[in-house]
Amino acid sequence: MTTLTARPSPGDAIHPVRPVRMPQRRTLVERRHDGSLILRSAYPPPAIAQASFADFIEAWARTRGETPAFRQRDSHGAWRGVSWRELWQQVQSVGAALLELGLDQTHPLMLLSGNSIEQAVLLLAAEYVGVPAAPVSPAYAMLSKDFARLKAVAESVPPAAVFVQDAKTFERALDALSATGHGNAPVIAVHGAKEHQHARYRDWATLAATELTPARRAAIAAARANITPASTARVLFTSGSTGVPKGVPLTFGNLKAVAAYFADNFTFLSDTEPVFLDWLPWHHGLGGVLNLGRSVQFGATHYIDDGRPVPGMIERTVRNLREVAPTIFTSVPSAWTVLADELEHNTELAASLFSKAHFFGYGGASLPTDVLERIQRVAQRTIGQRIAFLTGLACTETSGMGTYCSWESATPGNIGTPVPGSEVKLVPLEGSDGRYEIRMRGANVFGGYIKQPDLTAAAFDSEGFFKLGDAVRLANPDDPAQGMVFAGRVVEDFKLTNGTWVRTGAVRLALLEHCAPLVTDAVICGHDHAYLAALAWPNVAACQRLAPELEGLDAAALARHPRVVAALSERLRGQYASSDARGASLAVERLLLMAEPPSMDANEIADKGYVNQAVTRARRAPLVDLLFQPDPAPHIARAR
Repeated sequence: MTTLTARPSPGDAIHPVRPVRMPQRRTLVERRHDGSLILRSAYPPPAIAQASFADFIEAWARTRGETPAFRQRDSHGAWRGVSWRELWQQVQSVGAALLELGLDQTHPLMLLSGNSIEQAVLLLAAEYVGVPAAPVSPAYAMLSKDFARLKAVAESVPPAAVFVQDAKTFERALDALSATGHGNAPVIAVHGAKEHQHARYRDWATLAATELTPARRAAIAAARANITPASTARVLFTSGSTGVPKGVPLTFGNLKAVAAYFADNFTFLSDTEPVFLDWLPWHHGLGGVLNLGRSVQFGATHYIDDGRPVPGMIERTVRNLREVAPTIFTSVPSAWTVLADELEHNTELAASLFSKAHFFGYGGASLPTDVLERIQRVAQRTIGQRIAFLTGLACTETSGMGTYCSWESATPGNIGTPVPGSEVKLVPLEGSDGRYEIRMRGANVFGGYIKQPDLTAAAFDSEGFFKLGDAVRLANPDDPAQGMVFAGRVVEDFKLTNGTWVRTGAVRLALLEHCAPLVTDAVICGHDHAYLAALAWPNVAACQRLAPELEGLDAAALARHPRVVAALSERLRGQYASSDARGASLAVERLLLMAEPPSMDANEIADKGYVNQAVTRARRAPLVDLLFQPDPAPHIARAR
């Protein structure tokens, strides 16, 4: 296998980059008369025998039988787990039980709770016997007041059975489902099924111990024989800016395309016994298709992280990373921002995280250069090497697969080129600033939204390319094979009153760079105004270190404290003083810190960490209005 050594950044001769063991693939470029480009890999995806990820389990049960497949902390904080041998037995037993409950291609399974060992078994068991599984954001069932989205999901994919980790925790959500006419669907519960004394409830332990009689084995074989590449394997939901869930059916053909991509790009993992620690939710493509599928395909030990990149929960991730040294660690930029603080002050964490990592990954948004460089300085101090940060571009509708950058770029944000099996169309955007709208086509792309033909028709162009809604620039306009740079969401751009287009993605990233490390994320405001402003969330740890009197203050106190406001004002003045920033409409003149974190239930933030700019501005309209008052409040940072 040809390997690609990570390209060092200038001045890194003393601290080389840890090599990235991925194949180097040539990219074919077609330039069209209308200015659009077609990019595709010169290599086809490899042919694999497996129809989906579940087909890899039996072999790992034979060769790594007692190795943990999944591990998770129990209620006492100790790690519990299931071995590959146990996983294989439970996948078959639970698969047989699902068939006996009457589930099949037209009678799907809905999952309401978050990542767990039991959910992993259930997802794989459903996949193994051809039952579509629809994992739903737990926020729809736990944080909602009216359960409107949960009811919409149930109307889109009527469940023949529902899975919950704890029956009592999801009691209100289950009652809401009953009100939609799905009250008789069996409920599979890990905890609390026996206490309900209702025939509707099924105890997880009983399902997992289902005896594999000859009749049940025959039923499993018959169900598997009916699976075709067009059969639905998974249904994921994406809400977009409207908050109305859109059902994305992923077929076995889609999953096989991802597995073939893995077989090409991550072959080196076959030489190891990988270890992953991951919090990304399984009802999204990145967590539930790419990261979960990768663990199964390569026989990894997958630790389910009980942390999140938010105050009060990131500490759990830090604790876990001190104990688990991952082979690859992927998270969202907001998580890396917080981890940069922790790594700079926690040598034990740094030693563990850098010890075995082949590279790091990020997705959901661009990674600020300041965050990357801070982490690299700790890596150099800890192991004498830099660690490559790699990313790509994809979405739920493309099965989490599309483009990938398999080398360390000089600056973050390079999403690479199309992987084998995926094809990209770049359509020039108005403005003459070198940006393109990116579209994708391939065996990994879904066929259309469930029961929403109008949205499906609008989502594809005349050549069958799916419109992601994202913008990119070429890293080198003369050589598209050097990759593309993410340039924000097309739908997030807006105009100032002087007619100037604001490229929200670039503005947000520039603001985070200038205000580092005091803010973790920001929402850009200024539609129909004369200048730009922003709402932002404080990096509590970094703000507390500004002055001794700030130590111990919470987010609400920090957001209004004069020392914090003054520090942010100084950074805004530095940004505004840049002629380049003013000329490109990148300068933010005012900034207001918010203590309330982005709300998943209100669709302000996706579970994977991406902030929905338009929804957040609308929900927090009174705060946006404060930014544009003639005499701003004293707790608003100002460039002038």
